[in-house]
Amino acid sequence: MSVTRKFSLFLLLLPSILAAQTDSPCSHGSFDLPVTGYGISIGNSARHNGARFNWSDDCLEEVNGLNFTLWVPGQRMTGTIRGIAFGLGAAGGEEIDGVAFGLGGVFGGHSLNGVSIGGLAVVGSGDAAGVTFSGMGTVVNGNLTGFNFGGLGCVSGGEMTGISIGPLALVGEKSVTGVSLAGLGAVASRDFAGINFGGLGLVAGGGLSGINTGGLALVGKEQIVGLNFGGLAVVSGGQVKFITLSGLAVVGAGGVEGLTVAGAAIVSAKDIAGVNITLGAIQSVEAVSGFAFAGYRTKADCVSGIDLNVITTQVECARGIITGIYNRVYDTQSGLSIGIFNHADNLYGVQIGLLNYAENNPAGLKILPLLNAHF
Repeated sequence: MSVTRKFSLFLLLLPSILAAQTDSPCSHGSFDLPVTGYGISIGNSARHNGARFNWSDDCLEEVNGLNFTLWVPGQRMTGTIRGIAFGLGAAGGEEIDGVAFGLGGVFGGHSLNGVSIGGLAVVGSGDAAGVTFSGMGTVVNGNLTGFNFGGLGCVSGGEMTGISIGPLALVGEKSVTGVSLAGLGAVASRDFAGINFGGLGLVAGGGLSGINTGGLALVGKEQIVGLNFGGLAVVSGGQVKFITLSGLAVVGAGGVEGLTVAGAAIVSAKDIAGVNITLGAIQSVEAVSGFAFAGYRTKADCVSGIDLNVITTQVECARGIITGIYNRVYDTQSGLSIGIFNHADNLYGVQIGLLNYAENNPAGLKILPLLNAHF
């Protein structure tokens, strides 16, 4: 039969072909040129190699080539499409390998691999890998890998890896790795690693490492490591390490280390070490070491190195240089203190100030003006 006669026959049979698609749960009425399974298929063919055109896919098994649909997939979104999946309504399949485009969206069951572009959304029950772009949202239950963009946001039920951009938000149920940019906030149930930016904040159920920026806050349940900036605060349940800048406060329950600058406070339950600068207070349950400057005070178990305070130093022990209007060492001071009133229970060094008190000095030498010493 010639192609012309086949096409004429197709026009006569078209109403019954389209109707057959809804007669049963998995009806596969189609008209194929030149032979079944190869060339051009019009209708709901189960398997095809070449170009396949259909109203709405239902119970699809496999297409290699072009799959073109006018409407959204049926209730039974199945099958593998290798090549190009194009849907005026939406493109969908259990697995799409290649290029998928849907004006309404792209829907994947097990996986989307390649380039997936959805006018409104890209949605996957499994993984998506490659380039994923959607006008509103990109949402997958599995891993999201490659270049990921959602007009409002990107959401992954697994790992999010690569370059991920959400003008409103990024949400990863596991770790987010690579370059992550969110206009408002980015949240990961586990770790952030790489270059991470949240217009309002970054929140990790694990740690953050790399270059981490939160317009208002950085929050990590575990350590925050790298170049860290929080407009108001950087808060970690673990250690804050390397270079950290915050408009108000840096809080590291597991310690603070490196270069740390905060407008109001640097606080830790563990050691604070390195270069620490704040207009407010530096406070540690344990030690502060290195170079520290506080506009208000340093309060710690021990300080060592150079600790410069405008108002007061209040510590159990001091080794090195401390300054403040009032310097109080409740146990042992080794080194130099400079202030208006210096007070140490056990002095092994020098005090310079208007009034200097060393309790371990002999009677008559305990309190002296200008200079006191004990070696």
